[in-house]
Amino acid sequence: MVELKVGIIGTGKRKVRGDAMGYGMAYHHAAAYSALGNCRIVACADIVRENVEAFAEAYDVPSVYLDYNKMLRKENLGMISVCTWPHLHAQMVIDCAEAGVRAVHCEKPMADTWGGAKRMVEACRKHGVQLTFDHQRRFGRPFRLARELVKAGEIGDLVRLEGSCGDIYDYGTHYVDMFGFYNDETPAEWVMGQVDYSKEKLIFGMPVENHSVYL
Repeated sequence: MVELKVGIIGTGKRKVRGDAMGYGMAYHHAAAYSALGNCRIVACADIVRENVEAFAEAYDVPSVYLDYNKMLRKENLGMISVCTWPHLHAQMVIDCAEAGVRAVHCEKPMADTWGGAKRMVEACRKHGVQLTFDHQRRFGRPFRLARELVKAGEIGDLVRLEGSCGDIYDYGTHYVDMFGFYNDETPAEWVMGQVDYSKEKLIFGMPVENHSVYL
């Protein structure tokens, strides 16, 4: 079995026990890599020294960096998880692709702009990099069972999909992904939306809707 050398960008902070958010997303990524058996986290980077050192101690990571570009130059990484805030995703993924990393798994939302998202895809296609995002629900047993029941006709014909969420930018992307999952990835023929931005509401530092409807 070939061992995959993994790097983490954006370790985040290990939160105090009792915090509803638990650990930062990097800790969840690391737990998954550790459970696979063929992955080894060999390096991690974060701009806060105490955070990156705490993460390295938790997962026995030999190399820590305060600059992810330095990590890309020095480490021979097969895969990287990008666990930073959305406005940083595009440049980090592009830098990973240009550095020769073979696969990048990025937290969602994909980017803070449509242009940034397109540049990420273009860079990864150019360099032959597999780019994936953290839409894990389609792999969960309850969701897969629901899809199996739909396809088997056990609960009738699929004629409509509806979802409700706090914001389409972050949490709502799961719903968009699952709509495709249940509908055999059938492309939309048309899209319509209404958005209310009357009051400032921020998610990961980015403005999101107060109320919205998407069809």
